[in-house]
Amino acid sequence: MIKNVDRVVSIISLLVGLSSVAISIYLTSPESNANIVSLSGWIASAVITLALSITAFRALEKFEDDLILAKDEAIKFKNESMKYQNDLISQQNDLVSYRNISNSLSSMINPEPLKDTIRNKLAAHLESQAERRDER
Repeated sequence: MIKNVDRVVSIISLLVGLSSVAISIYLTSPESNANIVSLSGWIASAVITLALSITAFRALEKFEDDLILAKDEAIKFKNESMKYQNDLISQQNDLVSYRNISNSLSSMINPEPLKDTIRNKLAAHLESQAERRDER
């Protein structure tokens, strides 16, 4: 239940301090009504301090657990995201490979589109060469 020892030590030191004040008041004059009232006040403050400390430390412990859980979930989602991103890159590479294979196969089956593309590019290149000569 308690994760850190420093929390336990702080509660114990608080109780020891309050108890020592209460005992010193009681030992000075136990029959005095004012000392009895003062002693009961110190005892009540010790009980309230203990209750508040335990409640606060439980709330902090729950908050820390929630933070750790949120961190773990964020890491899990990041890992899943990276996995999906890697899968997408792999699928894109496969798609490019399939497209290249498809183009190669279609040019082997019907070389006319490939020949037309080469002719068009060659004609465009020759035209640009002729325009450069004319500009000189």
